[in-house]
Amino acid sequence: MAARRPRTSVLSTGLAAAALAAGSVLTAAPAQAGTPTHTVETRDFVATQHLLDTCGFPVSLHVRGTFNVVSFTDDEGTLTKEIRNYRFRGTLTANGVTLEGVSRGPEIWTYAPDGSATVAIHGVVNRRVPGQGTVTLHAGYALVAVDGDVEVRLVDPTGQEEDAAQLCSLFTP
Repeated sequence: MAARRPRTSVLSTGLAAAALAAGSVLTAAPAQAGTPTHTVETRDFVATQHLLDTCGFPVSLHVRGTFNVVSFTDDEGTLTKEIRNYRFRGTLTANGVTLEGVSRGPEIWTYAPDGSATVAIHGVVNRRVPGQGTVTLHAGYALVAVDGDVEVRLVDPTGQEEDAAQLCSLFTP
């Protein structure tokens, strides 16, 4: 024969369960955002008039590489943030001289409800002459506001900037 539980024990257990359930409702976490998604975007392009205004002659730029993108959304599925880790290789060519380069870093895009965004850019660009080593280097951080086609620098780039005059001089015969 099964033992009977005293009525006060059942009542207190029921009250405890009810209190626990009520407490769970009152302290429930807000709706969670969707699971972050991961995509890879490939880039491969050539710009034949690169640095024309800076150097006074055209420099051909060939860039190839990828963005590894992790996208975050709110509970309604609206994009709120992207972390875009990039890794690119490039060549700059002019006047029979070719420089090779590597560019790496993350861009962190934070989207506002109105569609505008801020972009924090952290990166390194290393350019070298094959067989001679590094000739220019840029490493730093910038913060940019983007609203449609308009970009406004919020924080001027910090770190070591690439010297455009030095870069152009490398192509001068």
